[in-house]
Amino acid sequence: MIRVQPERFLHGVLPGVSWTGGGSRLPLAVGTKLTADTVRAARVPAGLHLAFTGPASTVELTVETGERTSVPAPTLPEAFAVRVPGFPARLVPLPPGGGTELIVLPARDPSSVVRVYFPEAAEVRVVALGADRRLEPVEPGPRWVVYGDSVTQGWSVSAPGLAWPTLVAEALGLDLVNLGFAGAARGELPTADVVAASGAAAVALAWGTNAYSSLPTSPAQLAETTRLYLTAVRQGLPDVPVLVVSPIVRPAAEHVPNRFGASLAELRAAMEDAVRRFAEATQDDRLVLLPGRDLVPAVHLVDGVHPGDEGHRTLAEGVTPHVAAGLGRKTPPALPASGR
Repeated sequence: MIRVQPERFLHGVLPGVSWTGGGSRLPLAVGTKLTADTVRAARVPAGLHLAFTGPASTVELTVETGERTSVPAPTLPEAFAVRVPGFPARLVPLPPGGGTELIVLPARDPSSVVRVYFPEAAEVRVVALGADRRLEPVEPGPRWVVYGDSVTQGWSVSAPGLAWPTLVAEALGLDLVNLGFAGAARGELPTADVVAASGAAAVALAWGTNAYSSLPTSPAQLAETTRLYLTAVRQGLPDVPVLVVSPIVRPAAEHVPNRFGASLAELRAAMEDAVRRFAEATQDDRLVLLPGRDLVPAVHLVDGVHPGDEGHRTLAEGVTPHVAAGLGRKTPPALPASGR
């Protein structure tokens, strides 16, 4: 086996953040300013993967596992997902307690990008990576930072690598940093500062549903939180395209008031109005609102709240043209095959 440094092949982490050092998608110093549920959700390795090209036919992963993560999607298997364009995805079980797994790769063009997505139910660190033949790291594309809640993190896809941000990133050749935090993502300003300092080429913000029930609020407060969040992001990223996706449909909450008398429909409208007013007040033509109400049909929600694979794909199809336009790209004719 030819041994290489795993860190050279790792994608999905912010600049200056070491997954091997802290096991968090957020800078460790930010954790002292955030609620405990956000800090716990940041330990889920959403979007993290190894990416490589080359002629290798077998790859050897040696991993260490830590504590269980608290909010992985309950639909996800405890397995790595190996994805190669044109071939069915392969699930490789996470070795109990850590260990070494040998992955046999399909015969393919050596230039094809192989992506090995991390399991999300436990802290995982790849401590050694080897192959029978040469591996080449994949140069990252433009960095795309996506902040959001459980839907952004990947609830409730059937395997790692199928969440809507990953599908969009693969379609457009972007280097995704997934800052989706299940049960959290309520517009916490420390996360806005993280986004602002990320050096992103493009940003998407897709949150709001947890302002209905996880930590309920009112339309007025959500509107002001949205304004402040956008202000903080623009302080660090004044010119990049920013797409705001308001909450997708949630049938049981659309017209039912929360403890402060606000339905999800009213909260969504407040957020959308705040984005429009911010864009108008600041003459920000790089800020785009994508109303989320009709992006995912209710039939594609597996539990009445979270989309399954088909719902994530539909959501990605709705988002992709807006991200492409913001970057001056043409929309690809179709998203990459899921490889399920």
